[in-house]
Amino acid sequence: MADVTLTDFYTRVLRELKVVPPNGTANAEDRQRVVDMYPNIHDMLLEKNLIDFGVADSIPSRFAIPVIRIIAYQLANEFSVSEMSLMKLKAEGELDAYPIAKSERQLRKLMQRPYVESVVSNQYF
Repeated sequence: MADVTLTDFYTRVLRELKVVPPNGTANAEDRQRVVDMYPNIHDMLLEKNLIDFGVADSIPSRFAIPVIRIIAYQLANEFSVSEMSLMKLKAEGELDAYPIAKSERQLRKLMQRPYVESVVSNQYF
């Protein structure tokens, strides 16, 4: 699957917030809110070792949905999001929540080192 360009990423965040219809495009003001928020969240995710790509890079497809949901939750108060949508966004995209939100769990799993199976020989003395 191809990486997600930043332009497409910003639109997908607004679609998650239901600000932009599925096949619609974002207006400049709404898009700018996402553009302004993204570097802050990106830095936070880097500090927590939840992502490993640069702020100006396309977003690897495996990271796209969790990061979209995290940013959508952060922006939910700036847009008129219904109470039901806000609860869903919170469960999926809140950082440092207890219990851990779905997106944070997904990012942690993506950043785990692969398990390497090796046989250990026992030495008896």
